[in-house]
Amino acid sequence: MANDISSSAIKNLIFEIICAIDSSEYNIKIKEIEDHIEDKTLMQFLSRHVAVTILTSDEYAEINERLKKLLDTARPQIERYWGIKNSGLCFLASILIEEFWD
Repeated sequence: MANDISSSAIKNLIFEIICAIDSSEYNIKIKEIEDHIEDKTLMQFLSRHVAVTILTSDEYAEINERLKKLLDTARPQIERYWGIKNSGLCFLASILIEEFWD
């Protein structure tokens, strides 16, 4: 799948995730993020918690697909590689940076 998502769209998404982390309103665990990545429903789940309206449904699908591939590769080393043990939103911000940052 081509990388059709603009870097500014990914940057805005990461900023929204950071705002959600800062609000302390959401207690989303890493396992919950992993499960939604596995089911390719992450962006739909995330849209209920942060503002992702700037993204199209095709971009949702691309993000879901690319994060699924990354998770399949990284899963055995998540805590060791990223050093994240608790926050699903911190984990999500980290893997978005890993996958989409040029």
